[in-house]
Amino acid sequence: MKFKLIVNGVTREIDAPPTRRLLDILREDLGLTGAKEGCGEGGCGACAVLLDGRLVNSCMVPALQLPGRSVETVESLALDGEPDVLQQAFIDSGAVQCGFCTPGMLMAARALLACNPRPSRDDIRTAISGNLCRCTGYESIVDAVEKAAAGGYSPSLLTGTGNHEFSLAPEERGKVFLPRALDEALSILSEHPGGVVLVAGGTDLIVEMEKGGRSAPEMMMDLGGIDELQEIRVSGDWLEIGAGATFTDIATDERALEIAPMLASCAAQMGSPAVQNRATIGGNLATASAAGDSPPVLMALDAIIVLASKAGLREVTAVEFFSKYRKTELRDDELIKSVRIPLAARDHVQMFRKVGPRRAMVISRITLACSAEVRDGKTLSCRLYTGSMSPVPLLLERASELVVGKILTVELAEEAGRLAEEAVSPRTSPEYRKEATGKLVARFFKDILEGKAGGTLG
Repeated sequence: MKFKLIVNGVTREIDAPPTRRLLDILREDLGLTGAKEGCGEGGCGACAVLLDGRLVNSCMVPALQLPGRSVETVESLALDGEPDVLQQAFIDSGAVQCGFCTPGMLMAARALLACNPRPSRDDIRTAISGNLCRCTGYESIVDAVEKAAAGGYSPSLLTGTGNHEFSLAPEERGKVFLPRALDEALSILSEHPGGVVLVAGGTDLIVEMEKGGRSAPEMMMDLGGIDELQEIRVSGDWLEIGAGATFTDIATDERALEIAPMLASCAAQMGSPAVQNRATIGGNLATASAAGDSPPVLMALDAIIVLASKAGLREVTAVEFFSKYRKTELRDDELIKSVRIPLAARDHVQMFRKVGPRRAMVISRITLACSAEVRDGKTLSCRLYTGSMSPVPLLLERASELVVGKILTVELAEEAGRLAEEAVSPRTSPEYRKEATGKLVARFFKDILEGKAGGTLG
């Protein structure tokens, strides 16, 4: 496919297959070798660039999603041949050794300082949490970003033109679709039921293709141009989150923070900032991974999944949506339109916990989503779900039922934890994961007792 792409402020004509990665376009087609190939799956940050002002891993972005966009690479920081303020701060702070991670670190820092010119050290650590360094340790890098901020470094970021025009090669016509409206996408699905691979954030698909897990799709459709799928709004008695909303969108949305704070907490822990900027809630659901973070949260929140086809809309509960391992109720001519969360959820105490070796980028060992309605010390309702330890998220039924209708006590909290521990049967590290699950459930109720719970514990 042929299209125009703005790279470091210069419009470039690109001719690339729809599945070609942005990383390869930059390095091999344009000769911009600052972005590096590291892990190839979004876990190291060596390939990080800015796409329309947002930090992304270029190894996860297909050409299909690039027409009319703007890309900034590390080369944009020194167009006059001299280091800019941020680069000089890295040099002065001893934050550069082998240099392999440096381009990605610089772009992550640039993205942070553009929106938060006075970050705390914790803010900086979060911003670079998706970027691995094996030389300097991280303190000198944090020092460098802090030094640049103290010097008033606050860059302006570039955005795309909005001109999404493209042309397809003869062999691509009828196989590559970039709809701009939901109705158009549904018509395409109706014409090719089961034959079109949908692309949202690409954080699973592109990695699977690159790692040899799957071949390039015969037909593919990008959903990123459909504004309706990216909306977050309150409608009637529901908080409605479009399937195309990214986890960054959810983590920072005031309505989500008020009504479903544990979903916002989950979103803020869904990989690194670069992954959160790409990954969508619809994609996390459709993938149906046993280790997906959002499914247990949505089940605990009693959420509804809205499915769309040319025939109309269909609603299923989050619990019903997952039929078995890697299988959902999504039909061949449907896509996920949105997720609906009852506004009543804001009156519940909520908690999300994720356990794993690296919070910013990890397949969870344990996820726990808790929602309880508590009045005057009595639990009126409770939903406890775990993830990553069963083919689909598991309701901790006995622990949930135990507390309903009772005044919370420490003894009751500990008994709920014991029942939760008995309920899970993880295949690997069973002793650790069972014990951790029990302790997390008990801690949820103890925090309520100790007055540590406002609207959320997550």
